[in-house]
Amino acid sequence: MASLVKTMWSEMKEPVDKKIMWFGFFGVFLQVFTFTLRPETSILSLISGLFGVYAVVLTSQRKLSAYIPAFLQLGTYMILAWKQRFYGELGENIFYFITMIFGLFLWSRNYNNTTGEVKSRNLGKNNIILGMFTALGIGFLWMILKGTNDTQPFMDSITTIPAFVAQILMILRYREQWIYWIIIDLASIVMWWRAGDFCMVAQFVFWTMNCILGWKLWRD
Repeated sequence: MASLVKTMWSEMKEPVDKKIMWFGFFGVFLQVFTFTLRPETSILSLISGLFGVYAVVLTSQRKLSAYIPAFLQLGTYMILAWKQRFYGELGENIFYFITMIFGLFLWSRNYNNTTGEVKSRNLGKNNIILGMFTALGIGFLWMILKGTNDTQPFMDSITTIPAFVAQILMILRYREQWIYWIIIDLASIVMWWRAGDFCMVAQFVFWTMNCILGWKLWRD
């Protein structure tokens, strides 16, 4: 544990690539600008969005320190999902919290001290089979959520089932995770737009951009 904390702390003190730094600043600006335009938006949404920007940028860089803001973002986002009655999102983020504990140690065991990055893996043709099961899962959850007071059962299903898949791929270091995150983020933009929470919309817009960057960097 001590070595894990030491690695994350050393990462945070490393000089940041200027392009990545400006990309992160853009994410922060997007959050603050959106909150300024829509002052009725909860301050908790802004806080969650800012933690989210920091977490996903570090994840795309394959950094262990991504787990620090990721845990903070999870806690704030679960409160927001509960208030909106997005039950799929709530369950999904509880799953995130549990699996991220394991993911932190799995990443630490596959950390390249020379490059300062976690080693990535390739899923290959198995991604097609996984995609078919994901589609079936979306349909199954949609049928369940339609029987509840979930405010957006279809969109909630699209953002939930692929998220379970993407999270498992993430903690196992598969680069195909980014395909699923893109699908999730695009659906989340629609869902939170309908809910009227534009800080969350801004967060997922930025996350979509970061996913494209992550896909590129994890393939190198």
